Amino acid sequence: MKWIRTVDQSLPHLTGSVLTVGNFDGVHLGHQKLLKELVFQGKEYNVPSVVCTFKPHPRVLLNPGTPVHRLFDYKDQAERMEALGVDFLIEEKFTKDFSLMQADEFLDLYINRYFKPKHIVVGYDFNFGKDRSGGIDFLRDYCHKNQIGLTVVSALEENGQVVSSSVIRKLLEHGNLEQAEKFLGRKYYIRGPVRVGFKRGRQLGVPTANVSPDIDFIPRKGVYFSTVYWNDKIFKSITNIGYNPTFESTNSYLKVETHIFDFNQEIYGEQIKVELQHFHRDEMKFSSVDALKHQIYNDISEARKFFQL
Repeated sequence: MKWIRTVDQSLPHLTGSVLTVGNFDGVHLGHQKLLKELVFQGKEYNVPSVVCTFKPHPRVLLNPGTPVHRLFDYKDQAERMEALGVDFLIEEKFTKDFSLMQADEFLDLYINRYFKPKHIVVGYDFNFGKDRSGGIDFLRDYCHKNQIGLTVVSALEENGQVVSSSVIRKLLEHGNLEQAEKFLGRKYYIRGPVRVGFKRGRQLGVPTANVSPDIDFIPRKGVYFSTVYWNDKIFKSITNIGYNPTFESTNSYLKVETHIFDFNQEIYGEQIKVELQHFHRDEMKFSSVDALKHQIYNDISEARKFFQL
């Protein structure tokens, strides 16, 4: 798959494509259903399958006061799409000019001009153009007039619940990893470089890797049993996500700290992936460092039992 970031690279020269446009945060099972249809249609037409996304998310420009909390980083999106067989991922810079395009202008001046789609695949709730004025009916008429095929992919439901990124976010905010995993089709993880922390874990006899996540979204604060991926190796671990209330004031920054079992290497600056396996307990404020230390060792004992170590 070719990942084209238009801030650095020009759009590919295409004489035809099967195209979809969307955000695809999390590339969950609903997204995967759509992307599999995209790849299938690309093979049917014998043209490249193309995903067009925007960075930053349009809401960042249109509603700057509203935060956009991605489930995963943009690299994850590319990895998942490549695994599904997508040929091109276009990461287009979203600008004011894009935000002012009417629906027909967006299709004529951008979609048709650069991608020359033979077929378009979109989700059931697809909207586009200034003030989201273009919807499925508008797109269907346009495709009919321009002899472009169109597939509208219906919502994916699991036990009566539509699978969506917003639903998955809420599940993770409540610590419901198991249901989130069902909707994602995989485990939830946090990825980022390891940075130098206050080294309090080391002083307590429990050294931690302090991960600086590449995203703003954080699941429920508390203690998790986790798996760490580093340098093509896999380690069991226990992770705390929170503000260290025993030591810190309410103004402190949120931390992701992972104690890796049976591990003693220096990995500052290294990229690691922390996969959350099980939510153990909420973050707590302890009356003393000794009480905290006692709880940490209890948590580690429970984690080792969980992993059968």
